[in-house]
Amino acid sequence: MRPCSGRLVALGAVVATLWACAGPRVPISTETQPFEHRRPAAVPLPDKAERTAAKLAAFALAGRPDSAAAALQQLDLEERQLREEGNSGTGLIDNGRDLLHTLAGPRGYREQTVRMLEEEKLDPALRRRLENYLDRDPLRVAEQRLREDWLRKLAATLNRLTLPLSRIATTGLVNPVETGQAAIATLLVFHSFPEATPQERQALHAYEEFLERNPDSPEADWVVERVEHYQQKWLRQLHGEAVDVAKQSLEAGRPDVCLAHLDRAERLLPGDPETLELRAEAEQTMQERTERVERALSAVSVVGVPLDSQAQDLFYELAGEALTANPEEVAARARGFEARHGPGPLSDEMLFVEGLETRQPGDEDPFFDSIEEVARLRTDWSNMARHARWILTDPEQDPYLYYRGALRADRNDRLLYVFVGRHRRGPPRRGLPRPVEWILALPGIATSVVLTPIRLLQYRSVRSRFGAGVIDTGERYLRRFPTGAHSQEVHRELENRCAQRGRWSRALEHHQARGDPDPDTVARYRERIAGQALAAAQLERRWDVRAMLYRQILHEYPDTPQAEVSRRELRTVLTETTPQKIRLSRGFLLENPELWGPGALGLRRELLDGEEGNGELAEEGVTLIGQTYVQVALEGRDPVIQALPEDQFARFVALLQEVYYQKLVTDERERPEIDPQRDLFFERARLGLLEHPDTRPTASSEATFLSSREKHGFMRREEPLIPVELVVSGGLESFGLTAYPRIRAPAESDDAWLYR
Repeated sequence: MRPCSGRLVALGAVVATLWACAGPRVPISTETQPFEHRRPAAVPLPDKAERTAAKLAAFALAGRPDSAAAALQQLDLEERQLREEGNSGTGLIDNGRDLLHTLAGPRGYREQTVRMLEEEKLDPALRRRLENYLDRDPLRVAEQRLREDWLRKLAATLNRLTLPLSRIATTGLVNPVETGQAAIATLLVFHSFPEATPQERQALHAYEEFLERNPDSPEADWVVERVEHYQQKWLRQLHGEAVDVAKQSLEAGRPDVCLAHLDRAERLLPGDPETLELRAEAEQTMQERTERVERALSAVSVVGVPLDSQAQDLFYELAGEALTANPEEVAARARGFEARHGPGPLSDEMLFVEGLETRQPGDEDPFFDSIEEVARLRTDWSNMARHARWILTDPEQDPYLYYRGALRADRNDRLLYVFVGRHRRGPPRRGLPRPVEWILALPGIATSVVLTPIRLLQYRSVRSRFGAGVIDTGERYLRRFPTGAHSQEVHRELENRCAQRGRWSRALEHHQARGDPDPDTVARYRERIAGQALAAAQLERRWDVRAMLYRQILHEYPDTPQAEVSRRELRTVLTETTPQKIRLSRGFLLENPELWGPGALGLRRELLDGEEGNGELAEEGVTLIGQTYVQVALEGRDPVIQALPEDQFARFVALLQEVYYQKLVTDERERPEIDPQRDLFFERARLGLLEHPDTRPTASSEATFLSSREKHGFMRREEPLIPVELVVSGGLESFGLTAYPRIRAPAESDDAWLYR
């Protein structure tokens, strides 16, 4: 019996072991209590070197360079003694030297800064600060912008020629069409350079800033010459732009606008012969236009019309009733007046008034036909013909006329796209005579005609780009005549156009307005609308707006598949939303161990040692969810939420901000991330004001702190010394792939948009 009992015990142990392995793992203490409460190491008192550095700073602030230099020598000596004793240095020598250099004045400090940056062993934060100082130096900025301008012009000019030259070098064959097009494009680009480029304007501003800061500098005379040179270029460009706009305004029949721009041109460069000649032409055109307007607006008194007193009184009554009475009654009286007094100088007025009775709801065409009949009268004797023509040419009065015109224009635009592609609107204006621009565009037009089959294949994917004018004019017609004679036709056309553009709500409205809506089509449109609303809700950052959008989908589109998704998302928003959601990734914590050590977060070391057996922090890291509560994400476990003591949380937030600022001043890839709600939460945490959380949706932040590898990749990108890159291009239009070198134009500075 004993051997059998032993085997049963062993079998039971094996089964128990397998059962334990198959079931869920019991959480260990590290996972249930991820924080450990250990006091941080005490901050050491200032040593002799640090006190000497303080004396150096005091001497520098007092303007005593000799005493500051002596303190710097003493600091260097004490730094060496620390290193000889095996201790780490204070790292204050470089900063002390930089502080001493400030006493040498702007010119001396700039020279010393250049020398310090040539040293290899320099504090990274100090190096970054000195580089920023030099980058903001006005003369250096001006030189950099002029160098960028020269390189951009060189790239824009030569990059058009590198492709044909590369093909000639690799194949030995010359394509005359391609080479000619490249040469023409190079000349056009060279011609299109402005008189004063944005980079030159930036240099001008930097030179002016230097003169304002250093009026007595030795470089002042040379800088004044540069300022005058670029100011003249800028004035010539502004003058040329004003004259060009004045010419275009005169060609468009707006001499008043032309004169306004000529005034600006004369203020920039007084006495310019071209401006004076153009002004004389504009003034003459303006005078002729004024005379035409006066003649057009002049009215002939009824007194001058050969009518007896009875007819004149009857005409006055008819004119008053035309404003208030029923159109049918007014038209009947107009016909009676014409029958009694016969055709005469007022027959055009009578014809206009008679047409008013044809203006009926639901059928506006007879009215516009009658107005068109009046408009065909000779304008030398009929003032009503001018009024009729105005009605026919006003898009608000006769919108259907413009709708038909938009349809024709859209059809022509589509055909031209298929046959000539991007050349359908003609060659771009480059300041050359228009015939010359057409001649230069002929090779490109010929190439586009050959590639027509390719655009036929691409047409289905780009057709939604067309027809904006049709939609605008159609909507105007429906607003003016919602039950007009052509309303069903317009609704049908706009439904198709809106559906092609993904404007499903408007497509549904037009479909329902047709009077015979199809249930399947309505359901499809509603599903598409709900899909757009769901996508917008998922992209919304504010949780209250996101919840409102989910509720709207549930209320307005409960019969769509998106309603169930919205219900789940809404439940998640309402149950998991926290006042804050500031996340620190695992990589960020590993990169900055001082943040999770004692005195800061105080995480257990086992959570970050890489061994899953003793618990491990997930890649999501930790999240600050409001007040002093911290959510710790664990691998294979639900997150743990615990509150830190207020003083410990305040120290952690202060250290987090210090780490963030340190990255900004040491890594040139980092850029400040504007998040006022995050900064407000940190400030309240440091002041100990988190007892009452700010639960407003507008006060929450979803900031994320990532490691350098997570943000910028594994390798630091280095700018090449030679600004040349190899480009591989090709496609259906070129029938193959081609590799060729190209000069890389420098990127614009952050403030370049101010100078465009």
